[in-house]
Amino acid sequence: QRETFAAREKMQRIKDEFRKWIWQDEARADRLAALYNQEYNNLRLREYDGSHLTLPGMNPAIKLRQHQLNDVWRILTSGNKLVAHQVGAGKTGDLIAAAMELKRLGLATKPMVIVPNHLVEQWGAEWHRFYPAANILVTTKNDFTPKNRKQLLARIATGNWDGVIVAQSHFTMIPVKDETFNAFLNEQINQLENYIRDARAERQGTRLIKELEKAKRRLEAKLRRREAGIQREEIFTFEELGVDSIFLDESQSAKNLYVTSKMTRVAGVPTTESSRAFDMFVKTRHVYQLQNKQRGVVFATGTPVTNTMAELFNIQRYLQPQVLEEKGLTHFDAWANAFGEEVTAVEMAVTGGYRPKTRFARFVNMPELIQMVRQVMDVKTQKDLNLPVPKLKGGGPTTVEAPPPPGLKAFIESLDKRAEAIRQGGVDPRNDNYLKLTTDGRNAAVDMRLVDPGASDYANSKLNLMVRQIGKVYRQWSKDKGTQIVFLDLSTPKGKETVVPEPDAQAQEVETTEETGLRDTLYGDIKRKLVKQGIKADEIAFIHGAKKPEDRIRLFANMNTGKVRVLIGSTEKMGTGMKVQRRHVALHHLDVPWRPADVEQRNGRILRQGNELWERDPDKFEVEIYHYVTQESFDVSMWQTIERKARFIAQALSGDLNIRALEDLDEMVLTA
Repeated sequence: QRETFAAREKMQRIKDEFRKWIWQDEARADRLAALYNQEYNNLRLREYDGSHLTLPGMNPAIKLRQHQLNDVWRILTSGNKLVAHQVGAGKTGDLIAAAMELKRLGLATKPMVIVPNHLVEQWGAEWHRFYPAANILVTTKNDFTPKNRKQLLARIATGNWDGVIVAQSHFTMIPVKDETFNAFLNEQINQLENYIRDARAERQGTRLIKELEKAKRRLEAKLRRREAGIQREEIFTFEELGVDSIFLDESQSAKNLYVTSKMTRVAGVPTTESSRAFDMFVKTRHVYQLQNKQRGVVFATGTPVTNTMAELFNIQRYLQPQVLEEKGLTHFDAWANAFGEEVTAVEMAVTGGYRPKTRFARFVNMPELIQMVRQVMDVKTQKDLNLPVPKLKGGGPTTVEAPPPPGLKAFIESLDKRAEAIRQGGVDPRNDNYLKLTTDGRNAAVDMRLVDPGASDYANSKLNLMVRQIGKVYRQWSKDKGTQIVFLDLSTPKGKETVVPEPDAQAQEVETTEETGLRDTLYGDIKRKLVKQGIKADEIAFIHGAKKPEDRIRLFANMNTGKVRVLIGSTEKMGTGMKVQRRHVALHHLDVPWRPADVEQRNGRILRQGNELWERDPDKFEVEIYHYVTQESFDVSMWQTIERKARFIAQALSGDLNIRALEDLDEMVLTA
């Protein structure tokens, strides 16, 4: 290990010396500067003004804001785009208006909008609100059952639709032609073969070659599985539907697109892959080709970068493939060499020792990268838009600290021992691993009863502090029926879950239904304690019980009218798209989510337009966001990491061309 440290330190010194040397020769410096200016320093971002748009067919009672009109005009004139506006900025309206204008002007024949599963019906209602006469097809879960899918795809293919709305999970059920799939996969395999050939020629080590060959075999297996599993149904493929424009809402769902890279053992390189992202990439590539490599793909999200700046590469693969090709940056390693550096540092391990860790963590040439990406990505923050949203009390979240419960310290020490055993390789990964260890640590930070069935209900746990705070806010806003949301990703309801009450349901009946199958979850515990705080049982709801579209519509309506005063749910089910802000007064983070984007999406439920209490008194009305933290637990470091990473992402996307380099470190580290 000492020799490894020394070698890495020497390598860094060589890099530093090279940076000095390369500019010492005047002729070489002039040549490189000219090359740089020709290839990269040649962009002036265009400004878009859509104030002249009239938008025929739109509901005259609806007026888009200036930034929305600019968005529509940009999509019409520039093609592929990522609408990266502040959560709650009205991206739904942007996409609907753009789709209708593309269709009206003959720039698109059949736009398809892919949205989160729980927002399909909401999108359909919004579309008809914006364009009452629009001819849209809102697909349902039932449409994609094996017996109905053939009929649905035939309707899509033969109908003259202004828009087709499809859930993200259902979109993957629409098949592509074998030729399309095989051509794409073979392209990826060829890339890996080139990497393997280069690695052997450069004698880069057997470990790297083995890992590249393993990745190649994985892709080949995927190709064989498809061949073996194809059901030769007589149904339309995606290419035959006539879809020539794709709009993807909450596009962060497609970020896990696998990249081929020689940096196989470097943290921060996007090596995870999802079938959803792979399917989206294949289909967007097809649409992009249909539109003569000019337009056809529009993404929208309030959180374009969820965890690392390397995600920008995949955004460019979706939306700027031509630009990457022109600049020789199609391969991730070429892109990484231009805009990033590996950083090797000594970090503190879970067990308290030290170990070297190499990360793709330093981003350089930021002005050139941001200028290039901003050709397709339009970033707008609350500061840019000045949206009419409520002010946050105190200017930021309120942190509520709970003392460590009995047994927490001993449990954390047991995690250290488990971590050491995992590091030594003496544990079967199926029985214990770092992810399971981290999950146990997060559970203990929320409530010791989640990791120790014999633990008592600690009176000053953060759960109990939250319950008391919710009761206080409930009573404070009883006259206005102020509503509150609780986010909790752990101990979510399973099995028989709550149903959304009809408006005339009896409180006692609702309570009985919800308690069935929920006694062992924190959700049920929170509800029982809230009832003791004086909140009626039928004023408390769980998002997990709103399984059917009509349940969700009714639940959201009940929140907006104040019939439901407290809504409890997870980031996955409530973090995106949910519009229940009309009487929203407080939001509670009981646990810490994994990524800064999750916090942004959660907070977007309350920091958004349409709060009636704020509209009544814009100067004095304030909302509250609470962070609940258990001292001496995983909570502290997780909140610190998320806040540090959120600042990094915000700085990177700010568009400040004076920032040439940024450090992105996932954890606390010490330099060598």
